[in-house]
Amino acid sequence: RKMRKFVTLLLAVAVLAAVGCAGSSRSEDGVTRIAYIVKAMTDEFWIDMKKGAEEYAAANGIELSFQSPEKETDVERQIQMVENALVSKADAIILSAADSQALIPAIVRANEAGVPVILVNDTIEPEALETYGGHVATYVGIDQYAAAKLAGEDAVARHPEGGNVVLLEGIAGVSALQQRLDGFKDQVAANPKFKIVASQTANNDRHQAFNVMQNILQSNPDVDVVWAINAEMGQGAVQAIQQSGTTRRIAVYDFDASSDDIAAIRAGTLVGSVAQYPKLQAEGAINAALDAMAGKNLPAHTVTKAELITAANVDTLE
Repeated sequence: RKMRKFVTLLLAVAVLAAVGCAGSSRSEDGVTRIAYIVKAMTDEFWIDMKKGAEEYAAANGIELSFQSPEKETDVERQIQMVENALVSKADAIILSAADSQALIPAIVRANEAGVPVILVNDTIEPEALETYGGHVATYVGIDQYAAAKLAGEDAVARHPEGGNVVLLEGIAGVSALQQRLDGFKDQVAANPKFKIVASQTANNDRHQAFNVMQNILQSNPDVDVVWAINAEMGQGAVQAIQQSGTTRRIAVYDFDASSDDIAAIRAGTLVGSVAQYPKLQAEGAINAALDAMAGKNLPAHTVTKAELITAANVDTLE
């Protein structure tokens, strides 16, 4: 994996170097142009973020280019999108990085061109960024670890007798997803009554999660708690449990509070989901971009709202 990251970094440096000087990042016609680049449009979270970003940009007279690769794993395509944003003289780039290291050369290139970079929802490894001499204006989003911790604490509180835990991991190499995994895992791992019986990736995909969960249930029929780090995998786990025919009550938690999640919480097949309000993140990221363009100093982390949604508060969800 380290070799893959190294090769990707070298490719990114070579591609970006070939572009040459992108010129000024300030639009001569007075129009503010922002490139908003995310990982994919494969689930409801990103669709909601796109809608929120475009509505907010339109209301504020901003020309917004919202784009993404077809798959969250297509890091090279996302690097190319950052390159294209520089060539087209975007005034700022909002980025949800598909890899916590591979996008660093692209960020450095934006720095050299004088184009502010704002991270949203996903972070870049700060030590690696510093090593390459790069910087970002701010990270707009939730505290991923603290948000996942809410679900872990709830699971521990609901199971005083302890239990067997399954963790459905996300795409490797993305810091935010690792933080979500750790935030939940640390709560159950600290309690000797809990045992993690399986921890496997399903790459943020519903169908993969369904298959992974089916296999886990065959070898571990006494599962009590499941943590999936996004809504797609949470729904895959719920479907696998339902089709398994088990009469055991398995508490499933996930992340993103999608419409499917909300319906599942009301139906009782999902215990809880962490809501992170993508539209609020989009608005915060655009505001941060405008502030950065104006030369304002921003905090390293612009914190946005997150909360655990369960049957107790599902009807109050904003």
